[in-house]
Amino acid sequence: MLWTLISLFFCWLIFRDFQSRRVAQKGYDYPDPAPAYKPYLIILVVLALSFAWPPFHHWRIERFLSAKATELAELHPAKVHCNTIFDTAFDREQLSIGHANPETGEIVIQYPWCETLMDYLDHPDSANAEEIYSLNMLTHESMHVRGEYNEAITECQAVQRNYRAAKLLGVADGTARKNALDYYYNSYQGKANLGWFSARYFSDQCAPDKAMDEHLIDSTWLTLSTDPRQLLSAQ
Repeated sequence: MLWTLISLFFCWLIFRDFQSRRVAQKGYDYPDPAPAYKPYLIILVVLALSFAWPPFHHWRIERFLSAKATELAELHPAKVHCNTIFDTAFDREQLSIGHANPETGEIVIQYPWCETLMDYLDHPDSANAEEIYSLNMLTHESMHVRGEYNEAITECQAVQRNYRAAKLLGVADGTARKNALDYYYNSYQGKANLGWFSARYFSDQCAPDKAMDEHLIDSTWLTLSTDPRQLLSAQ
């Protein structure tokens, strides 16, 4: 909001400059006869656009992620909001990197995780653990929008759809599957040993052919070999 207001202020200065040459200002009989000072106007335009870019970029990311989350939620309408650092400071769920309301479809992603997800999309083939985690975050919250409340079930649904999510976001097929499996074998499997908060997102039944396996046609697990690590090392 602050960036938008500053941008609007510079737009107002531009408007005032042009208006002074069309309409006489208070106390004057005629409009300003002097031609517009181009360097001044150019500086104002550059400043206005510079301060307008962050909110526009923010809005564009939210629109993009909302569309992809809606697809992941099987067309249950999702609306992603990327919190700023100020939003996060006043969010009652600021300790969670993201949260969703299944009733309204609103997904809130804490600062700076939207940018982390965008960083992942910039270089998915060399993504670090945190960037891959941000992919699962979007998938997980989309599963809440889809209607699931239980965290362990939601997380397992996300694990199985992370390959689909990466593909929807434009990641190449082989990289998408490797990233999804990296999350499953590294981040997800480690949740059982990270204390009660993380453990409630984990179930030993979240595995191929176990109780939580949905047997999706594009499941993250679909091409697992007898030794799953062989797939990872081959890509």
